Amino acid sequence: MGIGFGTSHYKASLHKSRRCYKFLWKLQHYEGDVGDLDLTFSCDEDCMGRLETHELVPGGKAMPVTNENKILYVHLMAHFRMYRQIKEQTAAFRRGFRSVINPDLLLMFSAPEFQKLISGDNADLDIQDLRRHTRYYGGYHNGHKVISWLWDIVTNDFTPQERALFLKFVTSCSKPPLLGFVNLEPPFSVRCVEVSDDQDTGDTVGSVLKGFFNLKKKDPIGRLPTSSTCFNLLKLPNYQKKSTLRDKLRYAISSNTGFELS
Repeated sequence: MGIGFGTSHYKASLHKSRRCYKFLWKLQHYEGDVGDLDLTFSCDEDCMGRLETHELVPGGKAMPVTNENKILYVHLMAHFRMYRQIKEQTAAFRRGFRSVINPDLLLMFSAPEFQKLISGDNADLDIQDLRRHTRYYGGYHNGHKVISWLWDIVTNDFTPQERALFLKFVTSCSKPPLLGFVNLEPPFSVRCVEVSDDQDTGDTVGSVLKGFFNLKKKDPIGRLPTSSTCFNLLKLPNYQKKSTLRDKLRYAISSNTGFELS
């Protein structure tokens, strides 16, 4: 899925997590009189423009935070932010998740294994594995000079971060399938495209199929690579120079939005 499951869940749990963490850390190490801060064992929350006060302990609104009990306050506040405040949302997520995945199947996984299953592996991409399972259309083939340039650039010129961006640009996910690219569906594909955008109507089935069979003849120096992420398809112009391919591809994958949807 390419989702940092633990990280995103943590951030959602804390809401403004960094600010909360800094506040609690400073309070824990505060050398003055905490009583002067007028804190109580309660927490105010903005609920759609309505201010609600939650007590961390029974009677917490009337219980001041002091130097003697500030550590307890820090623990209770962290527990509220990470558990109580999102209890209903977490329960809804669990119900939805378990409606599509049998909970008994999860018993075979450790927490790190489950994280890897959801988010993928952080290791560098195996470009040789990707190349072995790539299909070519429009006149391209594994020995074509543009294809040789492509894999040499991705393997030797790109950083690991750029390789991840390249994969995301084509497939919408920056991480490979858990068991390798043989399991990517549809298979990773590269086809030659026309020089001008008006001759390639984009992500439609007709446009994709039309371009699978004809090698383009025009000089494509002005066009950027594009992709159809629903087909895992890289639409690569037939560049005449390796340096042009490198520059255009690097620019396209670094633009974040737009090109991969064309």
